[in-house]
Amino acid sequence: MSEQAASGGEWVLIGLDEKLARKQGVPARIPVPKKDFEGLADKGLSIEQMRKWVAAFMQVAPSNSGWRSENAALVKSYEAFMAKADLWNKAQASFAKGDMKGAIGTLRMLSNLDPNDHASKLNLASALANTGDYPGARKHFEAIQETFGDDADFHVAYANVLLSLNEREPAKGELVLALEADPSNQAALDALKGLGVLIAIYDDPRDAASLTYVRTDSVLAYLEELWKTAPRDVTYWLDQINYHELEKRPQVVLAAATRALESGLDDARLVVAKINALRDGGDAAAAVALAKDYVAKHDGEATAHVQLARALADVGDGDGAHAAIERALAIDPGDLMALDMRFWPRDRHDLQQVLEAIPPLTAHADKHPNVAGVLRSLARAKLITGNSDVAFELFEKAVSLAPQDDDLRAEWWGELARLRHFELVIADAAKLTDLGKRDWKLRWNEAEAFAGLEKKMEAQAAFAAINRDESLHVDVRKRAKRAASSVGGTPDGG
Repeated sequence: MSEQAASGGEWVLIGLDEKLARKQGVPARIPVPKKDFEGLADKGLSIEQMRKWVAAFMQVAPSNSGWRSENAALVKSYEAFMAKADLWNKAQASFAKGDMKGAIGTLRMLSNLDPNDHASKLNLASALANTGDYPGARKHFEAIQETFGDDADFHVAYANVLLSLNEREPAKGELVLALEADPSNQAALDALKGLGVLIAIYDDPRDAASLTYVRTDSVLAYLEELWKTAPRDVTYWLDQINYHELEKRPQVVLAAATRALESGLDDARLVVAKINALRDGGDAAAAVALAKDYVAKHDGEATAHVQLARALADVGDGDGAHAAIERALAIDPGDLMALDMRFWPRDRHDLQQVLEAIPPLTAHADKHPNVAGVLRSLARAKLITGNSDVAFELFEKAVSLAPQDDDLRAEWWGELARLRHFELVIADAAKLTDLGKRDWKLRWNEAEAFAGLEKKMEAQAAFAAINRDESLHVDVRKRAKRAASSVGGTPDGG
C-alpha cells in the first residue's frame, strides 16, 4: 500500500494492491483524511468507510481543477464507485427475494459500469451458474481467473461449471488449483474424490481424525511411507488388513501382510491374508505355492488345508482341492469354509440346489452332533428352505456348544431379528453378564432388538455405547451414531 498527499494536504491517497482492489470492486487508490491515516492500520478499511471518504473527497476535489484533470481516470473510478452503491443494494435485495433474474440484470449493469469490479463479475458468474447458464458463467469466470487465482472457493465454483459442461479434465485442473490455494478445502477434496482422482482413507481405521485424501494411483505408495514411521504390532497389521480387505484393495493387503511377516511376526492370520490377497490380485500360482508352504508347516490346522483347497480350485485342480477339503474336515469337522466348499452349491440362492445339499450335510451333522460349526451350517440351509423353527433350534444348540463364539451368536440373533423375534434376542442377551465387553455385532443386534420392540431409550443407549467405543472401526461408530439418532435423539446429547 502506498500513499501521497492530495487536496491541500488534508487527504492522503492510499494505493491498494491492484488484485485486491479488483476482488473487492473498489478503486485502486482510496482517499483517507490525514487525521485518520495514523490509526488506519489498527481499525482496518471497510468498503462502507471507503465510500464515505470518497464521497467527502469528491466534494473538495473539484475545487482543485489541476488535480482533477491530471487524475481523470481516478476521478472516473470514484464516480463509478459511488454510482455502484445503489446497484449493489438492489442486487442484494433481489438475491434476498429469490429474484435471480433481477439480480443478474443488476450485476450486469454493475460489471458494465466498472469493468474492474471483479467482485460483481464473480457474483454474476455464480448467479448464471445457478440458473443453468453454464456457458455464460464460464465466460465471466474466465475473465476474472487471474484475479482470483489464489482463492480456493473460486476454483471450486469454476470447476463445478466446467463439470456441468462435461469438461472433466479442465475441472480437475481447477480443483487441483483449489487445493494448492487451500490444502484442506473439503469441497475440492470431495469433488476430486467423486472424479476418481483422490480416495479417502483412514491412516488408522479406529481414528476418525486420521481420515486423509490420497491420489487414487498412489494409495499403496502413501501407506508404505506411513508404515515406515514406527514399529508395528500384530494388532496394527490386522487392523490394516481387515480395513483394506473390506475396501477391496488386494495389493494393499498383500503389501501389509508381506511387511508384517518380514518384520518377524508369526501369526497364521497374516499368512491367510497374504494367500487371499494373492488370490484376489490374480496371482493364483503364487497363492498355491504359499498355501502349500503353509500346509507343510501347519499340517494339523484345518485353516491351512482350506486355504490350499481354495488356491487349488482357482487353478482348476479340482481333485487336489477336494483332497485338501477332506483333510480340513478330518481335522475340524465344523470349519465353516470347509463345509461351504464340501457341501454347499455355488449358487446359494438356488433353492433346488440347496435342498439337494441338505441330505449330505445332515449326514455329516449326524456324525458330528456336538460340533457347533456343523450345526450352524445346517441351520443356514434350513433357513433358506424356509424351515426356520428347525434352523433356530440348531442355532441355539450350536451356541450352547460354543458360548464364547460371538460371531455365531450374532448370526443367530441377526436371523431372529430378521424374522422379528426381537424378544428372543433380548432374552438371550439378558443371560450374558459381560455383553458390554463382547463383539460389537452382538451389541448392535441387541440395540436393533430394543428398537424393534419400540424400547427407544434402551436402543439409543445401546447404540450410543457402540458409538463411544474407540476400539471399533470409525465407520461402525458413525453408523451407531446415526442409528441412535434414528430411534430418537442423538448419543450423549450430541
